[in-house]
Amino acid sequence: MNLLKNIKIDKTKITQLSYVLATLFVLTIILYRNFITGSQIFGSSDYFAPKMISESIKNLQNTYGEYPYWLPSIFGGMPTIHSLQNISNYYFPNYILNILKIFSAPEIWTQLLHLIFGGLGVYLLLKFLKTNSWTATIGAIAFLMIPYMNVCIVHGHGSQIMTASYFPWVCFSLFRLKEKITIKNLGLFAIIVGFQLQRGHIQIAYNTWLMIGIFILFSIISNKTPFKFYYYTLIALCSGFLMSLSIIWPSYLYSEHSIRSVSNGGAAFEYATNWSFSFPEMITFLVPSFYGFGGATYWGTIEPAMTDFPNYIGLLTIIFTLYALIKNKKNYYLLFFIINSLFFLLLSMGKNFFLFEDIFNVLPFFNKFRVPMMSLMMFQFSIIIISAIGLQHFIENIDDKKQVKYLIAITLSIGLVMLFVKFITINAINLDSSTITVVKEMIHDDLNRSLLIISIFISIVTYLLYNTIKKTHILGIILIISFIDMYFINNKLINDNNVVLESKTIDNVLKPLNTLKSINTIDNIPIRSISFTGYNGIRNWMAYSNLQDITGYHPAKLKNYGFFEPYLNTNIGRNLFKMLNVKNIINWNGQWEISSTIENLEPLDRIFMIENLYNYNKDEDLLIAMNSDEFDPRIISYTKSEIPFFRKPNETSNVKILNWSPNEIIIETNSTVPILVGLSEIYYPNWYIKNHDIDIIEINGLLRSFVAPEGNHKIIMKFNYNDVFYSSLISKLIFLLMLFLILSTKISTIFASRNESE
Repeated sequence: MNLLKNIKIDKTKITQLSYVLATLFVLTIILYRNFITGSQIFGSSDYFAPKMISESIKNLQNTYGEYPYWLPSIFGGMPTIHSLQNISNYYFPNYILNILKIFSAPEIWTQLLHLIFGGLGVYLLLKFLKTNSWTATIGAIAFLMIPYMNVCIVHGHGSQIMTASYFPWVCFSLFRLKEKITIKNLGLFAIIVGFQLQRGHIQIAYNTWLMIGIFILFSIISNKTPFKFYYYTLIALCSGFLMSLSIIWPSYLYSEHSIRSVSNGGAAFEYATNWSFSFPEMITFLVPSFYGFGGATYWGTIEPAMTDFPNYIGLLTIIFTLYALIKNKKNYYLLFFIINSLFFLLLSMGKNFFLFEDIFNVLPFFNKFRVPMMSLMMFQFSIIIISAIGLQHFIENIDDKKQVKYLIAITLSIGLVMLFVKFITINAINLDSSTITVVKEMIHDDLNRSLLIISIFISIVTYLLYNTIKKTHILGIILIISFIDMYFINNKLINDNNVVLESKTIDNVLKPLNTLKSINTIDNIPIRSISFTGYNGIRNWMAYSNLQDITGYHPAKLKNYGFFEPYLNTNIGRNLFKMLNVKNIINWNGQWEISSTIENLEPLDRIFMIENLYNYNKDEDLLIAMNSDEFDPRIISYTKSEIPFFRKPNETSNVKILNWSPNEIIIETNSTVPILVGLSEIYYPNWYIKNHDIDIIEINGLLRSFVAPEGNHKIIMKFNYNDVFYSSLISKLIFLLMLFLILSTKISTIFASRNESE
């Protein structure tokens, strides 16, 4: 207890932080009032897909008594941790967030707490940048209410919003390290970087590292930073990277084998640049519904022609951003955020601006990513910081009538633009669409609301020319107006009838799946199934019911499976179903219709013997072979690997699976000659034979095969997850080291004080 007495607590700062947290918490409850108790949920397709996988992993863990590092439920099988599925336990803050489960808190609270956490980070960052508490709070609220952040919650992109919530914290800890180069700040920066990477959205984290790189280049050019900062930053970044090694390393190893590695180590440029932002779309920063409001009303320039929301920034945010650009150019950090915002705005343009392609071809791993519009999250964060700095400059110079006139002029200019759009541009919109009337009405509603806000704001600012108003009153008015402005947009996003479902409805949706689960007995050797109807548009639904599907959804599936996916409706697909042990067709037509394929398809067993193995060099040769009605992998299979020595199986040759589980398959072989054994299991290099020196090779572009030696043998094929285990161990050790660095100064001070008192 004597040690605790030496810890100084700034009660004023604690009180301020409490007020800010309470404000952010209350506003979050107002926004998500219908969801915080779990009575309603967001039932988008991107919500159901991971939920089905999560349930599948629980089922498998309960059935087999161990965590399934190999997930057999979709695409015939794929790695779990390596493909970034179900990685929450590798995110250290999740150990604290698990407390929510004790109180049966709805799942949405995990994301809402990150949203609040991000807002608090903006507050601390702006306080560091010397803004007052009111301005910092306005900035925090603006970040909390970025439509892009909230649409991620609505449409099931939880990892994206949770990773983006670290933007302000990374900046805050980086700037602290620059201003005071200590091992304590090094440790803080490393832990923040590590936590963000652990959250698992690699593309958002990569954008954060791009931002850090821009700041380092900016610091070098400005020539105002001691060299010590750079190597402390390098140490912190390396430490943060190692802290996240538990997911980064396995996912890196996996990336080579996923569809993201196609075309010279990365997704093809056209595929990667789907959802590129465009210069015309920038009008939605000011008029959110100009191109519709997402969904069926969207008529904009983003390809493919679909989006769920407009990238609205906020009227007052834009006003004070323009004010900051005009009046406060000498601020060091402001200049950085201007450069940063411009960079990420142009990066979001994807194929519509050369920057994305240049980086795509130059920077390592960048070609693994897609959806350039994700860069708008960093752009919008930067704009909020710029706007807050502009607001602070205005408040500090509020007695200068010239500054007030500048703000009035900026606001009037925006008002005139809106009037032009209202009376000229809208009339020029000519859509051959049934939604044209709805779209125009939405635009008019946006403009009417904005013009009303502009009128109120100009009236208040004009009043300043002739009267004195307390700064806190002005800031309070700005806070209220900003919240109301952003509330209309977010409320429309959050309460979208197309994705909002009653929790009771979800129970009804899952009821047939639970019925299917109950009638599905898990055999010692499972079989695979396919559906031609699906189930209510839900992806990965078979996984929920303990079934093994050969289709599914994952943004980075294995590329050996992805190679065959375009041919599922051809004769090649039929042979693929045969090769993948598809023995059931499960269709939903108001009730489950389950039929066997054994008679018509004659699917292979889960294990089989192969008579001949031929080499092929071109994928087209394999497709030609598989397009034949005579294709039978038991008679002839194909490989790109070196052909091992084996003999044709004879009458005494026999193979069978003794035990099957997601992580391990125990096989018994008995033959007087070495035979080639095929498995109806997806090939992935982490599978190995544990108790024999036997290589596993890929056959027919998809399956596993090995040569069983002559004699009677029990062969154990196991999934090697040592990369996950050892990288996780390193992550924990580095975290403890960085935590020690943060506490080392405090600990040494406490013990020094104790020694002096003795």
